[in-house]
Amino acid sequence: MYTAGDTMLEVRELLIKAFASAWRAGNQKIDRDTYINSSINVINSIQIQPEMIYAEEGQGLVDGEKLDHLEDLVRADGSWVYYGVPAENFFLVTWMPDAQAAREKVAALQQEGDSIACVVDLAEEWRPGK
Repeated sequence: MYTAGDTMLEVRELLIKAFASAWRAGNQKIDRDTYINSSINVINSIQIQPEMIYAEEGQGLVDGEKLDHLEDLVRADGSWVYYGVPAENFFLVTWMPDAQAAREKVAALQQEGDSIACVVDLAEEWRPGK
């Protein structure tokens, strides 16, 4: 389980935090538990592909690491940005070197419309019913 100050976190945990952050940034038509439970079901049924977790110039991954499993580790320093297009069932999470770069990326993505873009809150926690 990730705690503030950790240098790495599991892909599964990053995705849960990304979906929770996206729910908070989106229109919240679905209650939070349903949204995140649905997202967890998707996470558990998918095989991680490089295009889902995009590390800018490979910086989000540790040198020599491959991203093949939900248990694999990615960086927890810098900032992660979630970008999703709900109508297309598409999302990606990308690593940025710092918070300012992440905010600028989110601002640019939000101009595209019909999408959700936000900085992933690594402090986001989710437990059913909370």
